[in-house]
Amino acid sequence: MTRFFGCHSEFPVARLSMLYDVADGQTLHSLIVPSAVGERDCAHLHLEHLPADSLTLFDRGYPGHWLFALFEQHRRHFLMRLPCGYNAQVKQFLRSGQTEDTQFFSASHPEARLFCTEAGVDPAGRVELRLIRVELASGESEVLLTSLLDRQAFPAEVFADLYHRRWGIETDYRRLKQTLCLDNFSGRSVTAVKQDFHAGQLLKNLALLMQHLLQPVIEQRHKGRKLRWKVNFTQGVSRLKNTLVDLLVRPGVQGLANVMELMANSLSAVRPGRSFPRQRMRLASRGCEGYKPTR
Repeated sequence: MTRFFGCHSEFPVARLSMLYDVADGQTLHSLIVPSAVGERDCAHLHLEHLPADSLTLFDRGYPGHWLFALFEQHRRHFLMRLPCGYNAQVKQFLRSGQTEDTQFFSASHPEARLFCTEAGVDPAGRVELRLIRVELASGESEVLLTSLLDRQAFPAEVFADLYHRRWGIETDYRRLKQTLCLDNFSGRSVTAVKQDFHAGQLLKNLALLMQHLLQPVIEQRHKGRKLRWKVNFTQGVSRLKNTLVDLLVRPGVQGLANVMELMANSLSAVRPGRSFPRQRMRLASRGCEGYKPTR
């Protein structure tokens, strides 16, 4: 497993990347690859699975001219945050005091042109993109970059909220690690790790789909309450995982209805605006490694 995925401090380490729908929580495409594969390479692999007329949100680790050009080549749109010192254009934009500006970006560095050639895009080509300044509550300025150039259809004011929605992916990683215990693999072979990973993604997607279908029923049942209610995801997964294989092998309306009714009775209140200080602690190891298969 170490030979395939790579290691860090003698422990096997893999890279997990997901194409995640922030609207309904579904994972559209997922990868578990060797740690040597970069984030932008994973984004390249996700690209062909992007829905038409969608907007892809990226964090600061992704900017690269070849990726900008690939999105333009595939006629897909993106929004990402740039480091304030990304290049001379971004620095000049910050000094100018402008709220937004449309500029042409090119691969000026030899290494950037090499990456363009390897990705199959023209290293001499220019990409027209839009820079947007967002003032944070801390007084700092962040710079967003997008391929959405129409200022009337997409005014600058909407992008701060759009970019904030990327936090949905962080919540989803928490679901995978804490609720589904995805890092507690049932085996120590590459096959076992990949099987557990994709089985966990299937279970999560189905649980969220059922939760989405049940939401109108729950809101009707509890419309007189002060708070809004939804299916408790942890309890929903617990109800589903013991019957999932049976539902896939012997699909039936009654079995599915029973599971959904159990999920509809396991609720939690939605309390917006809550926040708690992060508690950093060393996590105990999961499971007993000595009893896991290695091949």
